[in-house]
This record gives sequence, C-alpha cells and structure tokens, in this order.
Amino acid sequence: MDLMAQDDIVTLTEEIWLSAARLPVHRVEGADAAVLHGRTIDGLITISGGWQGVVVLQCDRGLAEEAARQMFDLGDRQPELADVQDALGELTNMTGGNLKALMPGECTLSLPAVVEGTDYSVRIPGTRVIERLQFACGDRPFVVSVLGAGALTAAS
Repeated sequence: MDLMAQDDIVTLTEEIWLSAARLPVHRVEGADAAVLHGRTIDGLITISGGWQGVVVLQCDRGLAEEAARQMFDLGDRQPELADVQDALGELTNMTGGNLKALMPGECTLSLPAVVEGTDYSVRIPGTRVIERLQFACGDRPFVVSVLGAGALTAAS
C-alpha cells in the first residue's frame, strides 16, 4: 500500500502556496515542464523516525522573492536576502510538516536549511528520489522532491 501518492504532494503544495504565499500554483508535466536554469534557491528539511528522508523545494530567485513579498506584505519593495530565505524556509517547513503526517510511525522534522547558488548539486547520501514533481507559479517553474532512505510502503 502506498503511503504517499503524487496527488497528496500536489494537493498539499497547491494549498500551502495559496494559503501561505497567496500564490496560485499548479503541477506541470511533459512538454509543459520547464527546467530550472541559472541561479536557484533550495529549501531542504529532514524527516526522521518511522521514516527517514528529505523534502526539497527548489525554485529560482525571482519566485522566492515573490513569495517573500506576498508572505511579508512587502508590496513592490525588493525583499532582503533574509526575507527570501525565511520565505522559502517556511514554505519548505510547511511542505515537510504536511508530508511528515503521511509517513509511517512517529516522525520528527528538522529545521529547514536554505541554499542558493549557480551550478551546484545537493546530495543526501543514502537516499534515493521517491518523487520529483514539477510545478509552476505563472511562468516560473519550481520542483518539490521527496528523497527517502527507505521505501514508502507499509510494513507487511
């Protein structure tokens, strides 16, 4: 039995972005899916306990800035770096927390980490990609990934 379906990730992601950042988002697939290029910003949060894994939220700097403007009522002002990091960290935390509730057993959530740059990779040793779903907010793509150290299936 699958404990987490793609539909769960899609629904949670859409609801979190709309409620927290007041930004409508939708899943994109196939030819509509865009690849992130250039400078990106990633939020990462670890789930530990009955299931071990990491939730990663990756977007471009412009989308993270728009989320910060909406979340902190900044209007047209350029958000400070700390605001951008806080906004992405909070969206990552909310996503991880909601997905944690779908995991088996008792689980805890780490504090979110936020990294930003160009031409870098993030590797979590001992994990594999369970789900990698692409979304868009207007014409700005972003990705939600779930990496796990174990299978997301109920114990037999």
